[in-house]
Amino acid sequence: MNRLWMATLLMAVPAMANPTLVFGRLEHTPSNCRIVVDGRPLECNRLQISASGSSGVRLRFIGDDENSGVSYQLNFVSLDGDPGSPLNCNSSGCRLNRRSWNASLISTAWVRFDAQGLPMGLPNARTATGRCWIDARTISCESHSRNIHDVSAEAQL
Repeated sequence: MNRLWMATLLMAVPAMANPTLVFGRLEHTPSNCRIVVDGRPLECNRLQISASGSSGVRLRFIGDDENSGVSYQLNFVSLDGDPGSPLNCNSSGCRLNRRSWNASLISTAWVRFDAQGLPMGLPNARTATGRCWIDARTISCESHSRNIHDVSAEAQL
C-alpha cells in the first residue's frame, strides 16, 4: 500500500509544477540604442534579455567602440516583473511578448572589455533602485544608487 501511495505522489508532482517558469535568452539588434553612464552617452548595438525563472530578468545593453576595440555592457537585474516575464520561450527559442511589462530593479552592473575581450577591471556592480519597462516599441531602464552616478539605457525595437 505504501508503494502505491508513493507512485501516485510521484505522478502528481510534474502536474503540480509551475508551468509559467521561463528560462532562456533573447538576443536582439535594436534599430536605435543608447546607454548613459556617469552622464556620458554611449551607443549600443545589441540587447540581451535573459529570464531565470518565473520572476528574474536580466537586461543587458552591449556596445563597442570600433576605434579602440573596447566593448562594454550595462546590465540591469530585476525581480517580480508585472506581469511575469517579458519573454515567451519554448524549445525553439525565445521571443519578446509585445505586451507592456515593467519591473523594479535590484542591481546594475557596468563592465568594459579590452580589444582581446578581457575585462578591464572588476565590474562595477551595485544594488540599485529604479525600473525597467517594455512597451510595443521601446525597452528602457533607469537606475539610481547611492554613491554612484545614475545609469540608464534605451533601445528601440
